[in-house]
Amino acid sequence: MAARVMPVHGRWAWDARGEGRGVRVSRHVEAGLLNLGLWRGETCVGTARPVPEDVPHLVTALTDGLGALAARPRVLGPDAARVAELEGRPARLEQRRAPLWRRAADAAGGWAVRKAARRPR
Repeated sequence: MAARVMPVHGRWAWDARGEGRGVRVSRHVEAGLLNLGLWRGETCVGTARPVPEDVPHLVTALTDGLGALAARPRVLGPDAARVAELEGRPARLEQRRAPLWRRAADAAGGWAVRKAARRPR
């Protein structure tokens, strides 16, 4: 099996499952085609060469699919709601706290009252 030099032009789309999986799109203008390579690690495990006339349909399908995903909330797992609730707690607590200038004024006023109360008469 002869090694073939990969073209320098191309784009990658990585698989959500990781493990080096991805799709590489490379163009071959001289041959009039696009090549979609399915990769796992450093090995190409499959290719597809869509007919140029079908590429707009492929792009439309990808765009429609992405739009449908963007329209719904992302589900991260069974604990996603709990994690979101826990992450929101500090923000809610900070909103309820008095502003820093108010706390500083109260602390200074409290200090003055305590000092006056300790002064012998």
